Amino acid sequence: MVCPQCNGSNVTFQMIQTNARSKNSGMGCLWGLGRLFLIICTCGLWLIIGKRKGSSKTTFTNQKHAICQSCGYSWNV
Repeated sequence: MVCPQCNGSNVTFQMIQTNARSKNSGMGCLWGLGRLFLIICTCGLWLIIGKRKGSSKTTFTNQKHAICQSCGYSWNV
C-alpha cells in the first residue's frame, strides 16, 4: 500500500472503534407488579430480596485506518 499524499510505502494499519451502542433490557412491568403483589401479601418480607437486574448488550463498530509512518497522513481503508 502506498500513501496517497507522499507516495511512501511505510504504512501501518489500525482498527479504530468508532461507535458503541448499548441495548438494555429490563425485567418489565409484569415482574414489578408481581413483586409488589408478593410484598403486600407477605407483609413486606419480599423487600428483603433484592431487585433483579436486567441485562445489557453492547455492540461495537470498528473502522480500519491506514497511517503513513513517513508523513503522518491517515485515511480510511
